[in-house]
Amino acid sequence: MANRQRTEGQARRDFINLCCYIALGLAALLIFINNVLPLIGVEISGKLPSVLNLIKDIALLLGIAFGGWRFAHAHGKTWVIIYWVAIALYVASAICGLF
Repeated sequence: MANRQRTEGQARRDFINLCCYIALGLAALLIFINNVLPLIGVEISGKLPSVLNLIKDIALLLGIAFGGWRFAHAHGKTWVIIYWVAIALYVASAICGLF
């Protein structure tokens, strides 16, 4: 039997898939915490929802950043500049949303 080796591209795709999975799970949990629980009279306060939201935002950023980079890099300098501005705005808004 041949020994299959994992390529760098496969490892990157697995990481991206994991980040997307974490973002999806945390988004579902946060929607439940923020929208469903208050309807039944349960309020969750404190830093936990904010920290979970930041983790979700970071996982989402990592999940979409690689695909966005491939697209921007293939379409020229203007698209790359727009990409970096969008990444900077996303990071700034995710961090400012924590406070």
